[in-house]
Amino acid sequence: HAWVEQAFNIFVLVMLLVLVSGVLIFEQVIATRRRLHRVLRLSILAVVLVWLGWIAGAQLSIVNVFAYAQAIAGSLAWSTLLFEPLIVILMAYTALSLILLGRGVFCGWLCPFGAFQELLNQLARFARVPQLTLNFTLNESLWAVKYLVVVVLVAVSVLWSMDAGLLGAEVEPFKTAITLKFERSWPYAVYAILLLLAGIFMERFFCRFLCPLGGVLAFLGRFHFFQWLKRRPECGSPCHICEVSCPVQAVEPSGAINMNECFQCLDCQVDYYDDRRCPPLVFLRKTKEGKAISVSNPLAAM
Repeated sequence: HAWVEQAFNIFVLVMLLVLVSGVLIFEQVIATRRRLHRVLRLSILAVVLVWLGWIAGAQLSIVNVFAYAQAIAGSLAWSTLLFEPLIVILMAYTALSLILLGRGVFCGWLCPFGAFQELLNQLARFARVPQLTLNFTLNESLWAVKYLVVVVLVAVSVLWSMDAGLLGAEVEPFKTAITLKFERSWPYAVYAILLLLAGIFMERFFCRFLCPLGGVLAFLGRFHFFQWLKRRPECGSPCHICEVSCPVQAVEPSGAINMNECFQCLDCQVDYYDDRRCPPLVFLRKTKEGKAISVSNPLAAM
């Protein structure tokens, strides 16, 4: 019955998932067009925040992971989960994307709170708000905090009670900022607002360092099949363009992309194909232009 009532929302969600899948499948076509990539990226994030999050209320949470884990263990009836068709579809799509591409598909494209943070950060950058960039060692150390949060929540849920675990899951501001649209008591609202303010100065602050759902997805996503984001031998030595331009510092100094922390925004791929920014491509372009000048005007080469 719930699925019939939600038929329109299910259709819109499926279309959104098809669009996101299309962006990832045709990433080369999109990444070679910087403006197209930016328009698509911001448009999809806006739809995810406004429609998927605030209107449809389909924000995945660590609570959903706990519920599905209980169902797998046999302590919760699967029929209970089917009353939320959008969540079921998102969970299935996220599981498939984890197996194929890793964490970044959901976290980077389909998380309403993640979209909220990124859109606010884009507005802040437009207003020239200074951005805080951590050194690589500190940034790498802080990544571990979200895994610690997961361990604590699981320990509390198993060793104490599931109710205590659900209370601890309020470390996620999703219910406050997305599901209830800040219509909660002031401590919850202030907490969510502080996280959003932190994200203005450091893109996706919560996603990168605190999100337990992101921690679970990053752990499970370690075993994905495809390493599809492209690199060149020059990446990391001597070139550091992608490392500097990655908004979440997922590109290591070596030039490798840490897929456990990558949100697959494709920013690095836009630079990878840009013969005005990527040094190897800049060199090739200038070499070709020089040869073209020599052929068309032999005197110019003398």
